[in-house]
Order: sequence, then C-alpha cells, then structure tokens
Amino acid sequence: MLLPGSFTSRWAEVRRDLEQVEEFVRSRLQSDLIDLRPVAIQTRVKDDESVLAKLQRGDCRSLFDLDDLVAARAVLLHSSQVNEALELSRASFSDVIAEKNTNVGNPSDFKYQQPHLIVRLPADYLLRHPEFAQIRIELQFTTYIQHALQESTHDLIYKGGRFSWREHRLDGQLRGLLEVVDHVLENIASVADAADDPPYGTFDRRNEILVVLRDVLPSYSLPKDLRRLVLTVEELLAAAGVGVEDLPDLLGRHDDLVRALSLTAVDKVFGALFRENPERMLSKARGRVFVITSELETMVPEIKRIPPDRRVNL
Repeated sequence: MLLPGSFTSRWAEVRRDLEQVEEFVRSRLQSDLIDLRPVAIQTRVKDDESVLAKLQRGDCRSLFDLDDLVAARAVLLHSSQVNEALELSRASFSDVIAEKNTNVGNPSDFKYQQPHLIVRLPADYLLRHPEFAQIRIELQFTTYIQHALQESTHDLIYKGGRFSWREHRLDGQLRGLLEVVDHVLENIASVADAADDPPYGTFDRRNEILVVLRDVLPSYSLPKDLRRLVLTVEELLAAAGVGVEDLPDLLGRHDDLVRALSLTAVDKVFGALFRENPERMLSKARGRVFVITSELETMVPEIKRIPPDRRVNL
C-alpha cells in the first residue's frame, strides 16, 4: 500500500531507533531466560502500514502511545516455564506498564490468552540511552504448541480478506483441542468453510464495507490488513451517520480523493465524509483523534478545522 510521504519520512527516523531497541530486547531476553532454554525468541519492529492503521483507529495521540512498536515473543517448551519466564522478565524490565492474560482465565473461554507484559526499557539501559525512555515494548510468553497454533492460524483468521463467524469459532475450538492440533493445522483451510456462514449482522455489514472498498478504491491504496481498515471505516461511517449502502455514492462524489496517490484508504473515506459534514464528524467522533497528513489537508482544506488536540502527534 502507498503511504503518505510525510508519514514515511517520520517513520524512517523513528524506525532506526526502534531497531536498536529491538536488538537490545532480543539480547536481554536471551540472557534472562537462558536457563529455561527457550525454543525460540522472536523480535520485530512494527511495520509502517500497521503503525499507521493503528493510529487511524483514533485511540493514540502519538506514535509512542502504541504498546507494541517493538515486540518480542519467548517460546517455551512447557507451560510451567511460562510463569518462570514472566517472573524473570518482570524483574529485568522493572517498569511494567500493563499485564495481559497473566491471571487464570475463564475455563470456558478458548480465545488467545497467552501472557503479555507491556514494559519500558530497564533503568540501566536508559541511563545510557535516555532518548528511548518513551518507547514501550510488548513481551509475549507462550508454549511451543500454542506458538505453532498461533503462527498457523493468525493470518487466516485475524488478517484474512473477510469476516467469518465460522473461522473465529474454529479458532476457539482449536485452543481447547490441542491434543489434535497437529492434524487440524494441516487441514485448517478446508475445515473452516466460510461459504456456510450463518447470517450475522455485524460481520455481514463489515463484509459489505469490504466489498465496496475493494470495488471502488484503487488496489494501491488498500492495506494488507483489510480487517483493520474495515473496522476504522465502520467507525467513521457511524460517526457521520452514513449507512453502508450510501458508501459507493459517497466515494463516487469525491473521485479526486479516490484517485489520489498520496492518500490511504482511510484518508479517502474520512476526507469524503469530512467534506460533506465537518460539523457532525467533529461532534459525533468526540474523544477520537485523527491522523492528519499534509497531503490530506491539501486535498481537503476543511480538515484545517480539526483542532490540534484532536490530531495524532506524529
């Protein structure tokens, strides 16, 4: 997907720092967990498209409000080692901002429940690199077999090209049936037959949005993560009081935005909605902040009405 130049230039500056942090996090975890002999320690810097997509959801005021600009996953052989790894990492990365799934969950809930820590860099490292103090890191801990399941199903179920009730249900069932997971993983694509999905209003509406975006917008403006795009567009339409059935006509009235090379898919929809009813967008999307690039502001001058405190600080 083509991204706005103003964003990519800023992201290139930030990414250099994040790559240095990623290298440190990998080395620190390898040292901290050496006695547990982890099967693997994976690290990554979040990709630019995913960063912009998350910011466009409107929950973060800055790049550095994102919890997972740098993320690591420690893969351990046994579940008992996961708790040991958690304790070691809490001690090593002493500034723990948040914990997720670290307590016993509902026994009837089989959604993804692997433990996460959201941390800042250790104090000894920040003494040498105080410029990295605002960076948050996500640390995940999982077992070998859960890791295999997550790797095998993540893109199909969470980054697929449509919303499927049956695929989500299957994911939950697999987590409760790990004794047969090896067999199921080999056949997962055929097991979840999305064509047999029952009517489900929320997913039906989102799939309608997805069809319109694919049909109307140029392919170069569509991201890899179509699900997140649809969720963001769904929220924008709700704020504007525009139904899914009106989306094709809306985009048709703003063909200059649709064809613009410098705008993302979210920019195109948001720009069209804001042109037509800026007052409603500002009032109904109360509490939301917006990613405003110079490219979008040039094409939709009405955007200048959005005050600084409603804008993401890139």
